[in-house]
Amino acid sequence: MNSVIKIEKRWTASNILSVSRIFLLIPIVILILKPGNQYRLTVLALMILGSATDFLDGMLARALNQVTDFGKLLDPLSDKICIVTASIALVIAGDVPVWYAVIVAARDLIILAGSAVIITQRKVVVQSVWTGKWTVAFIAAYLILATLRIDSLALAKNFFLYLSALFVFISLAVYTRVYQKHMSKGSFGEKNGIA
Repeated sequence: MNSVIKIEKRWTASNILSVSRIFLLIPIVILILKPGNQYRLTVLALMILGSATDFLDGMLARALNQVTDFGKLLDPLSDKICIVTASIALVIAGDVPVWYAVIVAARDLIILAGSAVIITQRKVVVQSVWTGKWTVAFIAAYLILATLRIDSLALAKNFFLYLSALFVFISLAVYTRVYQKHMSKGSFGEKNGIA
């Protein structure tokens, strides 16, 4: 198993798309923090564009046979940066409770720390779990609904608030078990990204 990521394979088309999501944060945060609601549809459009790059980067990597360990790390790292940054901006704008941003950020930091330990000690990227993927989807749904500031969607917004918060803890528990299991073994199975 080769643990060295070749430099020439780092900046593939899919990895560039992953990085583009981070740059989309600049206008998203600026517009979220502007007073009033006139820019919220623009923010929604940018969020949808960011979500599209998340879908396309994986598809491109597989289609062009450019799946790399670097990409498996970069893609979920970009997702985490985007989600945490958007959550903090929405807290500042008064659309998301502070406790929610704290648990989302804490989850991501714990997962990244656990992944870093296993990469350092085992030289592999940990396999994703389905609870992690669902958690990211539920968080994204809540942040989009919070961004829109539409009163008629308050019930749906609250539903995804508590559903995603529940899955934050469920996914953390699952990842903790996965990390413990992997650290007790000498080798791991199929390598994938962390959601």
